[in-house]
Amino acid sequence: MIIEISLILLGIVGLWIGSEIVVESSKKLARSIGISEFIIGITITSIGTSLPEISTNLAAGFSTAAGIDASGIAVGNIIGSNLSQITLLLGIAGFIATLTISRRSLRRDGTMMFLAIILMYLVCSDGYVANLEGIFLVVCYLSYLCIIVVQERVVEKLKRSRMSVRETILNVLCIFLGIFLIILGANSIVGNGVRVATTMNISESLIGIFVGLGTGIPELSVSVRAVARHSGRLSLGNLIGSNITDPLLSFGLGASVAGVNVSRAVLEFDFAYWTLATSIALLLLFNHLNLNKKESSILILLYLFFIYCRIFII
Repeated sequence: MIIEISLILLGIVGLWIGSEIVVESSKKLARSIGISEFIIGITITSIGTSLPEISTNLAAGFSTAAGIDASGIAVGNIIGSNLSQITLLLGIAGFIATLTISRRSLRRDGTMMFLAIILMYLVCSDGYVANLEGIFLVVCYLSYLCIIVVQERVVEKLKRSRMSVRETILNVLCIFLGIFLIILGANSIVGNGVRVATTMNISESLIGIFVGLGTGIPELSVSVRAVARHSGRLSLGNLIGSNITDPLLSFGLGASVAGVNVSRAVLEFDFAYWTLATSIALLLLFNHLNLNKKESSILILLYLFFIYCRIFII
């Protein structure tokens, strides 16, 4: 057990170093290009921190294509991860420091976050997601990225940027290097944490929750570090962006490889609770364009209630 605990501590160091690299590189990139940290968070950083979900859904898709149905993993991974992000992780970040957002960003990106849930539900509503429906979700995500690029005049700003093309590419690579360290650290924490929990005879349901939280560790580490570095908009952009990336890109890629079966329990409870939690988070943000400690505690309680329902009721 000493080895496992040592590897958990090493994983935490990886999270700290990786998140530091991601936040500093993201801030530098935003300043040099002339776009907000929120936009960097909602695009580059959110795609990077969603790599665990993307890889999990692709792996589930290939397993299903090979004859081993992994549909439950694909759907559960997306809903579990996104629900924890919009409640627990957003709540933790908002509890550390007040998070602010512009009305324009909230209208466009908050609406897209809610729309992403609706689109995923629509393709899942008949209990089966076909390959073409998966491709449709991916196309929706790429269209959203194109809208951001056009509205934020990213191409024009890149041309006027003081940073050379080489420096820009280097900063983007640094962001993904940091995310790679975060993912390694998260895997070390979760894998060894499960082994320690098993040795201590902790229940399977609690181990399952721990593993489910594991895919949200990259978002958590980046968001908390960003808030600590007075970059709340990067933190908020990362969390909102991940809640758009996962249902459309991550789930869509997996479903495009092989069809996904969706259980009735997921459709009737998980989707409903996810939609409710997202609606509450958006209403709190729309209220006065920020998230304070009191509102953050509401989001954390929403997540804890979901876990209670999942263990003892559903």
